[in-house]
Amino acid sequence: MKVTSLKSYLLSLCLLLTIPVLGLIYTQLNRAGEKTYSLVTDFDRQIPFIKWFVVPYLGWYLFLFAAFLYLAYRNREAYYNTIIQFNIGLLVCYGVYAVYQTYVPRPALAGDDLLLQLVQLVYRSDQPYNCFPSTHVLTSYLMMRTYLQAVNIPRLYVTAVTITSVLIIASTQFMKQHVLFDIVGAVLVAEAVIYAAKRFQPVWSGKPLVSGTPYGTWERSLK
Repeated sequence: MKVTSLKSYLLSLCLLLTIPVLGLIYTQLNRAGEKTYSLVTDFDRQIPFIKWFVVPYLGWYLFLFAAFLYLAYRNREAYYNTIIQFNIGLLVCYGVYAVYQTYVPRPALAGDDLLLQLVQLVYRSDQPYNCFPSTHVLTSYLMMRTYLQAVNIPRLYVTAVTITSVLIIASTQFMKQHVLFDIVGAVLVAEAVIYAAKRFQPVWSGKPLVSGTPYGTWERSLK
C-alpha cells in the first residue's frame, strides 16, 4: 500500500469513532426507567440457555472491527455507506429505548467455569433493559448485508462474515439477552435504514453501494 493510500485508509478509519461516540447515549439509557415492558413469548421461554454462545456474543466487538477494517481496504464506498447505516440504525434504536423500554429476565446461573464467568460479566456490564430492537442484531445484520451485496470481496470473506453474523444473532437468544421480537425489530430497522440510505445516497456520494469504486465523495473529503 502506497504512503498516500495508507494515509487515506487511516483517515477513513477515523469515522469508526462515530460509533462509540453514539454509544455514550446508550450509557445514559442503560438503567431502569419509570416503566418497562416485556415482549417475552412462549417461544422464547422454550429456548434453552446455552453458555458457549457467550463466545460469539462477546466476539461481536472484534468481529465488527475486523469487518470494518477489511471493508475500508477492499471497498471504500461500501465502507462509508455501512458507517452511515450503523449510525442511523443506532440512533433509531436509542430513540426507541428512550420511549419504549423493554426488559428481558435472565436465568439463574449455577457454576463458576470460565464460560459462566464470561456470561456473568456480560450480565453485570449490561443491564437487562433496552432490548428492543437489539443492537447486536442490527449491526451484525447490516454488516452481513453489506458483505453479501458489495463487489470485490472474495467469497471466503463473505461466507465467514455471514456465518459469524448468524452466530451472533443466535447468541442473543441463547444468552437470554434478547427475545424473538428484539430480532425482528432489529431486522426491520436495518432494512428500513438500508432502503433510506440507498434512496438518499446520491446526495452524499453519487455512486451505488455495489459500484465497487474504492473512492468517492467521502474519500476525497478525507484527503
